[in-house]
Amino acid sequence: MEELTYKDLSNNELDILKDMYISSRVNSMTENELRKFVKEIIIDQIKGTVGNAEEKEAWEEIKDHFSEDLSKKILEVKEKCNKNPKVEQKSQEEIEFDRRLGLLKQQQEEESSKDMW
Repeated sequence: MEELTYKDLSNNELDILKDMYISSRVNSMTENELRKFVKEIIIDQIKGTVGNAEEKEAWEEIKDHFSEDLSKKILEVKEKCNKNPKVEQKSQEEIEFDRRLGLLKQQQEEESSKDMW
């Protein structure tokens, strides 16, 4: 039997299959896995910005989230950076590389723990 691909489905059928996958995947995850997954998504969404348009979008999300506390948060960041001038500003590429490296290490640890069993 030939293997089916997404091209064998209509757009509507593919959307329904995607909805089924999303529901199944979310329902099979533990609370800890959900939190970890959401954190990765938010990190990608906020720290993985490229260009002014995405940076503005991330800024709006941050403003909406912190709301009236935004000024306090900005002051905290400024104080933290002034106290520790050695804190280097990482480029988006460095941040993304570090994140991916961390995920790779985590996957390797999970694989090695699976191999032990």
